Amino acid sequence: MSRLEKLKKTTSLSELAQLLGYKPRAVSYILYKIPNDKKYAEFTIPKKNGETRTIKAPTDKLKKLQRRLTDLLNDSFEEIGKKYGQRKSLSHGFRKGHSIVTNAKNHKNKRFVFNVDLRDFFPSLNFGRVRGFFIKNHHFSLTPKVATVIAQIACHDNELPQGSPCSPIISNLIGHLLDIRMVNLAKKSKCTYSRYADDLTFSTNKKDFSEKIAIEIKENNWIAGKTLIKEIEKVGFSINTKKISMQYKTARQMTTGLIVNEKINIRKEYYRKARSMCHELFKTGEFYINKEVELPETEQKESGASDEGGVTLNQLEGILSFIYQVKLPHYIYDDNGKRVKPTAITDLYRKFLFYKHFFSIEKPLIICEGKTDIIYLKCALKKLKNEYGEFIQEKDDGGVDFKIGFLNMSKSLTDVFDISTGTSGLLYLINMYEKNMKEFEGEGKKYPVIILVDNDDGAGRIKSRIKNQLKIKDELNINKPYKFIDNLYIMFAPTEKTGEIEDLFDAVTIDTELNGKIFSRAKDINKETEYGKIVFAEKVIKVKQKEINFDNFKSVFDKMKLIIKEYDRQNA
Repeated sequence: MSRLEKLKKTTSLSELAQLLGYKPRAVSYILYKIPNDKKYAEFTIPKKNGETRTIKAPTDKLKKLQRRLTDLLNDSFEEIGKKYGQRKSLSHGFRKGHSIVTNAKNHKNKRFVFNVDLRDFFPSLNFGRVRGFFIKNHHFSLTPKVATVIAQIACHDNELPQGSPCSPIISNLIGHLLDIRMVNLAKKSKCTYSRYADDLTFSTNKKDFSEKIAIEIKENNWIAGKTLIKEIEKVGFSINTKKISMQYKTARQMTTGLIVNEKINIRKEYYRKARSMCHELFKTGEFYINKEVELPETEQKESGASDEGGVTLNQLEGILSFIYQVKLPHYIYDDNGKRVKPTAITDLYRKFLFYKHFFSIEKPLIICEGKTDIIYLKCALKKLKNEYGEFIQEKDDGGVDFKIGFLNMSKSLTDVFDISTGTSGLLYLINMYEKNMKEFEGEGKKYPVIILVDNDDGAGRIKSRIKNQLKIKDELNINKPYKFIDNLYIMFAPTEKTGEIEDLFDAVTIDTELNGKIFSRAKDINKETEYGKIVFAEKVIKVKQKEINFDNFKSVFDKMKLIIKEYDRQNA
């Protein structure tokens, strides 16, 4: 049974809570016990036109619940699209595999490009409208009780708040009603249509633009056509008359912040200013975001812009990520198709990520071979929190704060660095470390970066690299951490069997059966009888962490303590 079918069968808060992976009383507590004025933190961020956008960021408990609902509704949205054979996406905002780039591609190399914005897009989606949609829409047809609970999870102050994980997917679901009307109007007018959040774009190569969509009242001055206005108002939206533009092929045409004349591109001045900011950051540790180089509003909406308007590394990363997405390819090739070197934006983005993750860090950083190792270490620290207060701290709400960081080898990070996960990726990172760190000046390297490596057969090349760097002739002592260069240390998992970190678990944990299957560390497993490391980490270690004996992990944390103390002493 699909997740959408399961949702349609729910009839109460209790059943919906279970579908979201919650106990009913936990959902009831979040919705009805926490005061409304305690559920969100509110702040504003500046917009390009001098106005401000209000962001309402949910508290951690509510955000977690909203994310669970978001996942459920995203799965349902994609299922609906597949079921009804929707080949071409009409909405491109806040969707996996979609972006301002996929939106802009629809309008590349056209004679006319017409853009129009909706007024008060999120605020116009109030509680009653959200609740009514899930009751009346034939794809969902939920009971009033369940629709009410969904609206209570998603809405605040009688609207979909900007800053909530739920708002984008619900706006897309309700906005799909608008998209159907718009695409039908576009077809009749021989136009191409797409939407990104509240930005609607129509384009055509016809000699004359349809007056149903836009009318030229005087030269280069256009207004929305009566039919367009009527169709938009029929589904409960209205046009922002201050944000209407018609762009001609003879001038620069923009859609959701991108140039679409002949190929998808960004403004040259945008990249130059971003490069200048990075240069300033690398040399001084500070930079200033000029209004001309702010993220396009579409990207601000996607990212949530949750930095309360402050100038942060995250904002600059958003700008670089935006440019990197648009400017393709990411590498330069010779005449034989051999990759020679990264393009300028790839090189710049790579330097920035090195600066952010390794130079300008605010606490010690741990790098592991894979995400399962991070799960092991975090669970072990939670169990041993009374003994390692310098690494972990309990919060008032019962959660924990880690005083050490763990590098998430995300897809974007591995893509920009062009590295794989595992030992080979760590070796590549080690080899490029010194060269990249030389680019930076100013205050930095306040804390050590610690790479944790399994002491298995795959560690051979890393050991050789350490010996070569430190001019060591004898065999390495795996019980000793090694300072490689700058603030980079390398340590090995203190195990005696296979050399893998899993050796630190006791036999009872390793032998845990799940649905009749046994744990296997091999890359290729027999799925009929075995389960792998990801399942072991998620379904065994995470689930049973309170009862697992993590004492063998103390040797890992003790080594880390020694590294941090040594680094502090050397840099005092």
